[in-house]
Amino acid sequence: MIHPIILSYVCIVKLLIQLNMQVDNSQPQNHYIAIIGGSVSGSEAATMLAQKGFKVVVFDQNELPYGKLEDGLPMWHASLRDRQEEAIDDKLDHPNITYIPLVQIGKDINFSDLVEDWGFSAVILANGAWNDRQLPLNRIHDYLDTNLVYQNPFLYWFNHKHEANYTGKRYQIQNKSVVLGGGLASIDVIKIVMMELVMAALKKHKNIDVDVFTLEKKGVREILELHQTTLEELGVEPGYLVYRRAAEDMPLAQPSDDTPEKIAKARETSKNLIEKYVEKFMFHFVPQAVVEEEIIENGQFVGLKFRKMEIQGSKLMATDDFFDIQTTFVIGSIGSIPKKIEGLPYDGEKLKMNPENEFNVFGYENVFAIGNAITGKGNIMSSKKHGKEMTAKIISEHLDELDDVYTNDEAILEKINIYNKALQDLIQEELASIESSILKHQIISENDEVCLLDKTAKLSEDRQFSNYRRWIAEHKPTRLEEMLGIKGH
Repeated sequence: MIHPIILSYVCIVKLLIQLNMQVDNSQPQNHYIAIIGGSVSGSEAATMLAQKGFKVVVFDQNELPYGKLEDGLPMWHASLRDRQEEAIDDKLDHPNITYIPLVQIGKDINFSDLVEDWGFSAVILANGAWNDRQLPLNRIHDYLDTNLVYQNPFLYWFNHKHEANYTGKRYQIQNKSVVLGGGLASIDVIKIVMMELVMAALKKHKNIDVDVFTLEKKGVREILELHQTTLEELGVEPGYLVYRRAAEDMPLAQPSDDTPEKIAKARETSKNLIEKYVEKFMFHFVPQAVVEEEIIENGQFVGLKFRKMEIQGSKLMATDDFFDIQTTFVIGSIGSIPKKIEGLPYDGEKLKMNPENEFNVFGYENVFAIGNAITGKGNIMSSKKHGKEMTAKIISEHLDELDDVYTNDEAILEKINIYNKALQDLIQEELASIESSILKHQIISENDEVCLLDKTAKLSEDRQFSNYRRWIAEHKPTRLEEMLGIKGH
């Protein structure tokens, strides 16, 4: 499986705009399209519409449009991050695209106003998943940012804490930290826990500096052996990764087809990968356990109580066996969901969609959502099948020769290219429908166009934004690998 952070953004976009309005002879340049979110999906949609002649305004909540490529993909994937971000820059730096940073729709701009008053022919939602799913506990949230942190702010801290102007939250990782979750994102988190503990202990007890890039590449065990020391000598107690299912159930590998043989091989590969991670980074993996409650003594958070689980077929069954883990630092890593935008309808965690058009947001005829997963029919299914086959092939080829297949950026990039090609194929396939549908929408009047341009100009002026490339150059953060003089990351 492709890394979830990447998958979240390197995903297939399904755009199906069906506006039942009178046709006029308008041209693309008479239509303005708003896109909320500028990362991979948003930038892909923006550039394809812009190349057709549509005027596109991309609103992004951050300074930079890169989403989790910048703030959620661990910094050791630096070369991969840079290549993907350069691709986004090439797409958004287009004369028909206006990029406006630091705008939160629903806060800085009322969503209904954006749809009804600005003059856009369509509004396309391409915002990513930034809200962490909450742990099913109550009292632990009294200790948020001290004893409890969630994956998204934790990774943001890890990626940016070295910057001189960093003003975000800071976290003090403790011995025996517990990570709750499964999948590659959770493995990234427990790797960070172990690396941060070991780097700090080596410096404190041995006056040895080890950078995160070297430590991630070589692993905790090799670095300790190199410096002839141990976790015990350094006073480091390993962290825990607690997963509700078995190791082979963790979504690290996927079968190239649905035959029992390929499914069994993928499950075995996932199990092997977990074992390699544990060996290399020296954390504890605790399978088949779910958190039951907090342990609080004298007002202090001191641990978690877990229930052991059994797996019967595909079902997860609770047992009457319990155990405790004493810890003072917990990281929730059980998934992310998009931030809710005030003014949009939701059905639980998800946007409420038109039952007659699964890509049209309920209650709005000209508001559409582009997803962050590969879905669809026709040739996109063959692209998906190809992607699964290539993912399985890549894992199979690299597993025996690499300690950690997912530290190999070339292997990841190969998978990303497959998914990107699927994304582009589908958008191109649907572009005729998109174009004809938008052209059916009433064109913007001259007065409304002047107002729209005035509004976007005012937003840009307030943010001191004038040129996309200049803005990117001025706001791209200092890279740790550059500070350390490290090449090839």
